[in-house]
Amino acid sequence: MIKGDIFYWERGIWDEDMIHNLTTARAIILPQTVSKELYFLCRTLCANVFPNYDLRFKWEGKVGDSLLFWSFGIPHPRTWIFPRVETMLGDHPEMCHCPRLPDYPFVIKGTGGGEGSQIWLIRNDRDLEQATEILKHFEIQGLFGFVLQEFIPNLQRDLRVVIIGNHIQSYWRCNTSGFLHNIAKGGQIDSLSDPELQAIGRKAVRELCTHTGINMAGFDFVFLEGSNIPLFIEINYTFGRTGLGGSDAFYGLLENEINQWLEA
Repeated sequence: MIKGDIFYWERGIWDEDMIHNLTTARAIILPQTVSKELYFLCRTLCANVFPNYDLRFKWEGKVGDSLLFWSFGIPHPRTWIFPRVETMLGDHPEMCHCPRLPDYPFVIKGTGGGEGSQIWLIRNDRDLEQATEILKHFEIQGLFGFVLQEFIPNLQRDLRVVIIGNHIQSYWRCNTSGFLHNIAKGGQIDSLSDPELQAIGRKAVRELCTHTGINMAGFDFVFLEGSNIPLFIEINYTFGRTGLGGSDAFYGLLENEINQWLEA
């Protein structure tokens, strides 16, 4: 835990005393799990807030990632955004056609989720029907929007690049036996292979963060066979710590970067 002059639990009560302290604070340090409402309250009341989650909450989830990639001209797999399930099914009375989906296989991602959840490889009609039913259930809960993305075959790894303040670190997540490379889904960490491609990925993240102000996130890339162009897959504002050396290493990095940020 990063020590400060005053500590508030993010799920605690908000009152006038808290508002006063936020208004007079020199700086505010927020957790990765901060809510959108609390984040923008702090951003409104204090000039110095870490991390910078402006774009995280402007363009939320996997849908938001795609909007960011489009807006900044970032290379990424071909993507379609569907605001509702009915958009994909073409079953709204005002729609004059049913959108033409790409050939199987393709990938569907719910706008929420993490660690490999809400991601489906769609190989046939049955897979599509099952994913659609889950997405309909999400909509009942008020969770709307999903992404359809082209499937890139024969990928046995992806590159995770983590930025914390000015610190940037990369490693491969490898899985030769499955579709997902997430560590939580059985992926293995490889920090050493293809250092030149890792350097390209880190450079791409550094450039994007310079333009956007993002200073704490994990970015996932893939490289097509024989290519050195990194394709952005998604941005994770909460991310696993195993590839960084575990929680102790993560908090050590975080404290060091926050101290440098405070001194800047």
